[in-house]
Amino acid sequence: MQEQVKLLAYYLQGIWLQRRYILILAWIICPIGWIGVTLLPNQYTSEAKVYADTQSILGPLLRGLAIQTDPSQRLELMAKTLLNTRNLEVIGNEVDANIRATTPEEYEELLNDLKSGIIIRSAGRNNLYTISYTGENPVFAKNVVQAALNVFIESSLGDKRLDAEQARYVINDQIEYYENRLVEAEKDLADFKREYIGLLPGSDQSYYSNLESEKSDLEQAELALKEARSGVARAKLQLEEEKQNALSQIFTIQTEYDARIEAVEMRLDELLFRYTQKHPDVVETKRQLLELKQLKSQSVKNITVDNSLNDNLVYQDLKISIYRLNNEIASLEVRVENHKAKIDEYQSKLDIVPDVEAMLTSLTRNYEVTKGKYLELMSRGETASISNSVGNASEDIKFKIIEPPSIPTSPSGPNRLLLLLAVLVAGVGAGFGVSFIMSQMYPVATSPNQLYQMTGVPVFGVVSATACSGLLAAEKKRLMVFIFMTLMLLSVLFMLLVINTVPSIYSMIR
Repeated sequence: MQEQVKLLAYYLQGIWLQRRYILILAWIICPIGWIGVTLLPNQYTSEAKVYADTQSILGPLLRGLAIQTDPSQRLELMAKTLLNTRNLEVIGNEVDANIRATTPEEYEELLNDLKSGIIIRSAGRNNLYTISYTGENPVFAKNVVQAALNVFIESSLGDKRLDAEQARYVINDQIEYYENRLVEAEKDLADFKREYIGLLPGSDQSYYSNLESEKSDLEQAELALKEARSGVARAKLQLEEEKQNALSQIFTIQTEYDARIEAVEMRLDELLFRYTQKHPDVVETKRQLLELKQLKSQSVKNITVDNSLNDNLVYQDLKISIYRLNNEIASLEVRVENHKAKIDEYQSKLDIVPDVEAMLTSLTRNYEVTKGKYLELMSRGETASISNSVGNASEDIKFKIIEPPSIPTSPSGPNRLLLLLAVLVAGVGAGFGVSFIMSQMYPVATSPNQLYQMTGVPVFGVVSATACSGLLAAEKKRLMVFIFMTLMLLSVLFMLLVINTVPSIYSMIR
């Protein structure tokens, strides 16, 4: 630590011996810097304070009916986007930046100056903002702040209306798009049902149940057909029996000749008992008997089976039953053929039924999804319409200007006191640096120990300077010159401080 202190003392002694460089650089740098600081143009700051009230009584009343946005978030976003290109151009046009600039480059430079000069910040409480601008012209600064304040207030209203219009336009466009899709989906579904009406699953029965029903109906029809044919066969058998009965009854029919024949036969028997075959009475009786039998036979021939059956009620009922059963058989045969044709048709289309059902499911799902989207968009369209009406009737953000912008009467900058002192520090610091460098380039021994370290030659004694040598007088003279020049430099600094801190004196000089 002692060595470091000795080294520091050595450096300071070297700088002190080269102190003339401190004065030289200080007198070169400081006056130039101080004049430059004095000639810096005044900066005027104008600011405005605005409070944004985001509390609205309509919010709770319209919850669920209209689109609810967070005004605080929208306000924060507006504050961040206040200095975008579009808003800067609006501000520039309000302060006649397009007139002040003669070239596109100058206009772009003015916009950049506005962007860097306009400051919007929160003033320490919720939704309280401060907008400020610093420039050389106080009137221009006030106009810039006023323009920025107008843009900040109007952008909230304009952006909200623009968002509402854009939302309504997008929703209406989507409603029209989904309405066309819904009409197309309805048409496709109706055409598909019309084309495959027999293959679609019904509300209570499907294609497979229809097929099974047709098979069941076919079995019943075939069974009924067999029963009808069996009934016809039985009726025909009974009919034949009735015919045979009628035929047998013909030969047992009693006629008017039966009694006479019987009497003649008895007489013939008596005659044969008494006479021979050639007896005239026998021959005559035989002739009479033969004649009577011929007459009976002729009478029986006139009685036919049909005539007998016409009077037979059983036979007539059987004929009616056979006719009815034949008609029923014909009808059942048609029904059987119809059921077989339907079964063949169902079985021929059995392979495409799953595809039809899958396609129906797909079309129905597409229709339901499209319909759901359409109804949802219609609901959102109504919500957007209500929100737009509410937005036109009232504003969810109300601005209250707490402090309007004003023309500044006194400059806000630059801080010339600080700058003057900074120039002094810079000049003195540069002098110290050069003095240190020169002390290292041209070292001077100020003690026997330093001389021994520099030369390596032992020092046996020290001869002090006397008044006769003139060294003390020269050193004193140099010290007085250093003090005088330093005081002169500080005097100049004090004079410039007075000039730059007293506005009346500064305005006289400017």
